[in-house]
Amino acid sequence: MMDRLMRIFVLAFPLLFQWSAIYAQQDGLAAGSAAVPPDSVTLASPRDTAGKGFDALEYSLQKRHIFRGKPFVADRFTDNTFISVHGGTEQLAPMGNSTIAWGMALKLSYGKWIDAYNAFRLSLAVEDRFKNADKTHIWNAGFDIAHMFNLSSYFGGYNPSRFFEISTVEGLKYRYAVRNGQGIHAGGVHIGFNLKMNVARDLDFFVEPTVTAYSDGIDFSSAWNWRIYDVGYGGTMGLSYRIHSYDTYRTGPESAGKSFVSVSAGPQYQNSDLVYRNVGFGKSFGFHVNISYGKWFSRVFALRVSGMYSQSRWITYTNGVSKNTLYYGARVEGMLDILALFHSGERGRLSLPVLFGPEAGCMTKQELSGNINRGYLGLTGGIQVKYRVGGRFSVFVEPHFSVVPYNIVTDTPDPLKNVGVNYYDNTFNLNIGLEFEL
Repeated sequence: MMDRLMRIFVLAFPLLFQWSAIYAQQDGLAAGSAAVPPDSVTLASPRDTAGKGFDALEYSLQKRHIFRGKPFVADRFTDNTFISVHGGTEQLAPMGNSTIAWGMALKLSYGKWIDAYNAFRLSLAVEDRFKNADKTHIWNAGFDIAHMFNLSSYFGGYNPSRFFEISTVEGLKYRYAVRNGQGIHAGGVHIGFNLKMNVARDLDFFVEPTVTAYSDGIDFSSAWNWRIYDVGYGGTMGLSYRIHSYDTYRTGPESAGKSFVSVSAGPQYQNSDLVYRNVGFGKSFGFHVNISYGKWFSRVFALRVSGMYSQSRWITYTNGVSKNTLYYGARVEGMLDILALFHSGERGRLSLPVLFGPEAGCMTKQELSGNINRGYLGLTGGIQVKYRVGGRFSVFVEPHFSVVPYNIVTDTPDPLKNVGVNYYDNTFNLNIGLEFEL
């Protein structure tokens, strides 16, 4: 028995020694030493010594392979810097009866990618919010410091001319809020995503939804609100220009497709609390007109910019007189062709793009005693069933919707009713259109 144990020990000792050496090497790497490639390991197994093949032990415990993509070039300080102009809206979650209308947000940003994955960005911001309880405006001015991490480069390799990329955005905010001549300091922590599309050489269009936790006082409610924080949510969209010293560094979208123009029209209906009570969905009948320009950046994705005008009935008075709501503005929509996702090659005669994006415009609600005029930033989307008739012409049917936020201020001696109230118009239209490829 003792002889058998001695034989096992003699045979196992060299393997134990080799394993301990490999683990020591891995510990050295973890402590911050330079990575040692497998072919530089000096320890050799009996098989390698005999020249009979490779030892899997030397290749064990290695980190997973990450595709790095193209090289990250940064010879000058200005390389990989970018300037962005973006605007949007932000809403503060209501605390008690302190409701606030959707506010305007404008930002000017300067940033720099320090490597293929990480960037830092400084933004100057101005915001306006309308407080419904006392009908006052709250103006905010300040700056954001944010870090961005490029998820697309991390998982798919670095490619500065990739059409679509997703990055995380996280950072700190400082705001100085002013209302009726009174000022207050507030800070915040925000997180979100940057959804970027390379639409032209060195030019990106992006949408950036964010959520922010503010310190108490951003809405001037700290005197009675027991919470020590406020929550804001919303987003911005804009254009970003990237600077680099090499002419061929960013050559625009990888697979630019065809451009197109289209015109469409159809009936429109409106659904909201006021319309539901006063008119009804079926009797809110109106019309909608849409003129668009777009471009396919790949076989499955396009961007479309549209100018639109529409109207629908929103109120009928007891004397039988009806009044309309008018909408006019612009839309920026992404188009994802569902059918093209399931087959290769060029898109066929039949297409099924799904559309979604922001809508900015003005709204006029007609009344007997005057009109209610409001600017708004809302959301829009739909689905398009399109058939290419032949050549460059296509016909399509497009069910479409828009969500339009706004507020109405009531002037009355009653202090309980002398407040502003937030509303949402939901419009639905069915458009029939003609598209022409350029």
